[in-house]
Amino acid sequence: MLRDFIGGPVAQTAPFGRGSVGALRTATGILFLAAIIFSGTCLAQGTFVSFDGPRAGTQSGGTFPSVISRLGGIGLATIDDNGITRAYVRHPNGTYLQIQPPGATITYLEALNNQGQVAWTFVDSQSQQHGYVRNTNGTYVTLDPPGSTQSFVIGMNEAGQVVGGAFVDIDKEITSFFWDPAQPNNYVSFAVPGEIGTSPTAINDSGQIAGVYLESTTRKRKGFLRGNDGTFATFAIGTSTNLQVLALNDRGTIVGTSFKQGITTGYLRYAGDGRKFFGAQANGRPWSSAINDNGLVVGWFFYSDGSSEVAFSMDRSLTPEPIPVPFHSQSTRAIGVNNAGQIVGVFVDANGIQHGWIYLP
Repeated sequence: MLRDFIGGPVAQTAPFGRGSVGALRTATGILFLAAIIFSGTCLAQGTFVSFDGPRAGTQSGGTFPSVISRLGGIGLATIDDNGITRAYVRHPNGTYLQIQPPGATITYLEALNNQGQVAWTFVDSQSQQHGYVRNTNGTYVTLDPPGSTQSFVIGMNEAGQVVGGAFVDIDKEITSFFWDPAQPNNYVSFAVPGEIGTSPTAINDSGQIAGVYLESTTRKRKGFLRGNDGTFATFAIGTSTNLQVLALNDRGTIVGTSFKQGITTGYLRYAGDGRKFFGAQANGRPWSSAINDNGLVVGWFFYSDGSSEVAFSMDRSLTPEPIPVPFHSQSTRAIGVNNAGQIVGVFVDANGIQHGWIYLP
C-alpha cells in the first residue's frame, strides 16, 4: 500500500477517472527551480524542482511520490482536502496520467517501469484489496491468485514481472507469489523452506526477489534473496533481532537496516554475500528507500526523539550526506533514485502539507 510520510498506510479514500492530465504546480502555482553546487555531499551540481500532483490538498494531504523510473517518470498519489486519494504518473515533461483500474474506489501506485507499465494495489467497493498491472495500451490486469480473498503487489521489474502477496486461507496468512505476464494464469507461490512469515520487498530485472522471513526456531527476522531459478540464499546481520530488507538493485545488492541493543545500522549485502555497514545511530535510524545500479543509495534519517527527518544520499564511500532540499520545510525524505542519478523525494511545509521534489543532476 501507499506509505505516508511516517511509513504507515495513508487513509483509504478515493475514486478517480482514467486518463486525466494535470499541470505541474507548486503551492503558489509556480514552478520552482533551484540550481545548487553541493559542498560536502556526494551529489554534483544540479537542479531541484518542486511539484504537486493534480488535486493535491492545500489544507491537508498533499503529494506522495513513491517511485522514479529510469527515464524520469514518477509514480505518485495525491490526497485532496476532503481526504480523497488519487494515483498518477508524472511524465518527465510535467504532465500527468491518472491511473484507475476498473472497479477501483481507491488506487495506490508504487511500481513503474520504462515500458510505461504501472502496478500496485486498488480497493474495490466492497473494501477488498487487489493487485493490478496497467499495460502501456491502457488495459489493466487484476492480480488475484486462485483462492485468495485479498491480494497486493509489492514490486515490478522491466519485464512486467510482479512479486506480491495474497490472503488465501481462513487463518489470514499471507502467501507470497511471483507472476510473469508471459504466463498470465500462473501464480508461483514461494516461501523460505522450513521457515515462516516470508515477506518479499523487492524484485529486480533478473527476477531475483529480496525480503525477510522469521526463523521458525528463534523467531528472529532474517533476510533472503530468491534466485530466478527458485533457490534461496538466506542471511543474518550479526546477532540483530530485527533486520529490514528495504531495496534491491539489478546487481543483486541489497540495502537495509539492522537493529541491536538500541543501535540501528544501515547495511549493504552484495551478490557474493559480502557486507558493509553505515550510519549507526542510537536515537534513530538511516532508512534507505532505494539503490541504483551504480551503488547510489537514498533515504532519510528518522529520529526517535521527534527531530525533523532529513533526506540523505550515499555513494560508495558509505558516508550518508544530507540532501540540501532548498524548499522551506519541516522534514525531507528521498524516496527513489534512477541510474541517471535523478532523485525524487518529499518535503513537508510549515503547514504540514506534503509536496514532491526532484533532483536533476
